[in-house]
Amino acid sequence: MVKIGYGKEIVTPPIGSGMIGYFEDRISKGVKDDLYARSLCLNDKDNCVFVVSSDFCWIEPSVVENVKKMISEKLKIEKPNLVIHATHTHTGPLTGFNKDIIYTEKIKVDEKYIENLPSMIFKAIEQSYRSLQNVFVGFGSCNVSGISFIRRYKMKNGMVITNPVDRTQIVEPSGEIDQTLNVMKIVDEKNRLIGVAMNFPLHPDTIGGDLISGDWPGMLVEKVSKEFHCEAIFFNGAAGDINHINPFDSQTRSPQITEKIASTIFDSVRNMLPEIKCFSVNNIVFSQDVFKLPKRKISEKDIEQAKKDIEKYSPSNLRYMVANALLMQARIKGDTIDNPVALLTLDNKMGAFFLSGELFSSIGLKIKNIMDVEYKWIIENCNGFAGYIPDEEAFAAAEENKRIRGEEFPDVDVLESIGMEASYETSPISCRVAPEAEKGLISQFKKLWSRHRTMNSG
Repeated sequence: MVKIGYGKEIVTPPIGSGMIGYFEDRISKGVKDDLYARSLCLNDKDNCVFVVSSDFCWIEPSVVENVKKMISEKLKIEKPNLVIHATHTHTGPLTGFNKDIIYTEKIKVDEKYIENLPSMIFKAIEQSYRSLQNVFVGFGSCNVSGISFIRRYKMKNGMVITNPVDRTQIVEPSGEIDQTLNVMKIVDEKNRLIGVAMNFPLHPDTIGGDLISGDWPGMLVEKVSKEFHCEAIFFNGAAGDINHINPFDSQTRSPQITEKIASTIFDSVRNMLPEIKCFSVNNIVFSQDVFKLPKRKISEKDIEQAKKDIEKYSPSNLRYMVANALLMQARIKGDTIDNPVALLTLDNKMGAFFLSGELFSSIGLKIKNIMDVEYKWIIENCNGFAGYIPDEEAFAAAEENKRIRGEEFPDVDVLESIGMEASYETSPISCRVAPEAEKGLISQFKKLWSRHRTMNSG
């Protein structure tokens, strides 16, 4: 029988810390709601796995490595199986120093907070380890519509634009959306509900401003915990091209949208839980790998043009930002980008694929089609920063944009992706990989899944 434990720890940074999420340096002026690291420990006779969800935009690899060391030293677990997921809130702090990311250049970082962060996360992990108990688990899933939308649109002029300003020029969304809500129900040996884990793909970018917040995932977890008097944890899905904005409904940009998203998902969870039958899980199988994704190809001509754009435009100009990001990427050695991934399966019922980066929904759906289990979870933004991982169609659209307009990026000042009037997710600002990344990812996943299933059958 599998044992599961839960732990949580507040990881809210000091007021005055920089906030990550946009192209400007925001200084936090208060706390709307606390940020948390929440940990699930799953244990059978052969495996002990820690899966952490943290209220950050992303988690730096250095934090993950330091937490692993603490697990080894303090819990005496050699080579711990650990995944740290970031829900991707846009109203939280940086988790480390990374000079290779354009977003972080001017963001204020509290050095003492960064130094203490691994210890805070470890406290949640230790709680989950110390609270292990025999459990029964069950799974459910349903489609939740009306709160998530593909944010890239085919326009009347043939271009594909991220969050276009002029909705009258929209033809249709450009992409395939996954609106699956996954739920794992956890009960103790007396059939008392003790935990709920959730997985849904949607950018948490509804709050904005200068107050620290976990956005709608934090609100959702709080709602579930209070209603059912149990622990709760949330994992974001493949949401690289999905957000909450419906360009034809102004209410989706209102302050009330955070509550609407959390309440809509909560209602689905509440309806689903009584129908989920729990059972004894016998087997945990966990495997890890490092995928090699092809890096963006940058020519000498690209570098020379980028240097000219740096001289010509102001730092708030889109072309300056693109040029700066391109030059940063040019300094990265090698032809591939490492992406740490992991697979977790519980018997033959549920499988979860964890990866770094913001994965396009269409790729997530292709990965799900490979997974021959009943309940399929994709969990992005794990164990590092990888930027966006767009599908091949998105890169082709960016090339078509360039052909139609004569240039890929307009001469505009921007603070976020809205108003960019370009394909943001494929731009050097947000994306490091080449158009072949989708094929490489799918190919490597097939091999990993095959190896993993062999372990499962063994």
